[in-house]
Amino acid sequence: MFDFANSSYTTVVVTVAFSVYFTRLVATGPDADAWWGGGIFVANLLVLLLSPIVGAMADESGRKKVFLFVTYLLCVGGTAALWFVTPGAIQLALVLFVISNIAFSFGENLTAAFLPEISTPATVGRISGFGWGLGYFGGLASLLLIKPMIDGGFTLENLPRLRLVWPLTALFFLVAALPTFLFLRERAPRRSEPLLYYARQGFGRLATTVRSIGHFRELAKFLCVFFVYSSGLMSIIAFVGVYAERTVGFTSSELIFLFLVVQVSSAGGAFAFGAIQDKLGARQTIQVSLLLWIATCLAAYLTSTKLAFWVIAVTAGLGIGSLQSASRALVGMFAPVGKSGEFFGLWGLFGKAAYAFGPPVFGLVSSATHSQRVAILCTGIFFVLGLIGMFLVDERRGVAAAAAWREPA
Repeated sequence: MFDFANSSYTTVVVTVAFSVYFTRLVATGPDADAWWGGGIFVANLLVLLLSPIVGAMADESGRKKVFLFVTYLLCVGGTAALWFVTPGAIQLALVLFVISNIAFSFGENLTAAFLPEISTPATVGRISGFGWGLGYFGGLASLLLIKPMIDGGFTLENLPRLRLVWPLTALFFLVAALPTFLFLRERAPRRSEPLLYYARQGFGRLATTVRSIGHFRELAKFLCVFFVYSSGLMSIIAFVGVYAERTVGFTSSELIFLFLVVQVSSAGGAFAFGAIQDKLGARQTIQVSLLLWIATCLAAYLTSTKLAFWVIAVTAGLGIGSLQSASRALVGMFAPVGKSGEFFGLWGLFGKAAYAFGPPVFGLVSSATHSQRVAILCTGIFFVLGLIGMFLVDERRGVAAAAAWREPA
């Protein structure tokens, strides 16, 4: 259920609404995009640096659920506080966005770290896919909840209704996540030590993982490949709305429905490929998903009609759901239970690095060629390289390494 709940944040705040609200009403003028880009960069840089440490501390203390609860409250509170952001309040907007985004990212990693505890190698794909699928339905539900508030457009006249979007999104997250904390049980034994102790131990565990990377060679290879194809995926996520509006000619209302369609197809991809993964294996599922993305980039480059782009959006949604679900499942298969928080922290680190790298590359190519079509075609190169790289990852060897791992005495 946490996947269902936290998708309200990433859908409404990160993808659909707050970026537009910020650049149109809060930081108007030629520097608006630079301010917004700076906020995203700061948030991702901090997550990049701190994710493995937070994950290691959660593992060491046996309190992943407590850490998750703290990040949940911070994200909900930061999102609700966006109500105070009015035109011109640039610094307040960015501070609240950075806090909520960091909390969301930590929570995402900590949620994923429970995957090895609630699944087996035979069911990990199905369970991961079910979680991602629920997440997309959560994003869909939150969009429907806030749609009446944004139907009036991102204008000063509609400002009172727009400000309600953020507390409504926070309330959705707050309520929908409650079953997680009521029913989820943590299997790792708890320890009661000062916070600084866990911080020192967390650094120590991370250092141990780095030193023992030879034992987790398949994980190391996969994370490198994951960074490559995620750079392409994050480029698409960051620019799909802009591409649809500027290059294909979608209106604002059509964009909302476009995101609704993507949410539904993403859920379908997560559910369907989650079941397929348990039969094919995570590596082959990722490769099939990457083939789907290569075709999507090529089709987007060639298409010039809205009808064709609707079809592409459905295909892209299937690719997003399947690729994200299978990637998370593979990390869960490669992670020993006692190091899952730490390993998913590393997974989050590589994901955030891709988010910091991929979209700027898209923007640079688009600017240099004066064509978003060329940029999206070049984005396909990330998926081609990822497809080739996945042939170097041995799934069975990675699972065996996780099963054989023992902490040094």
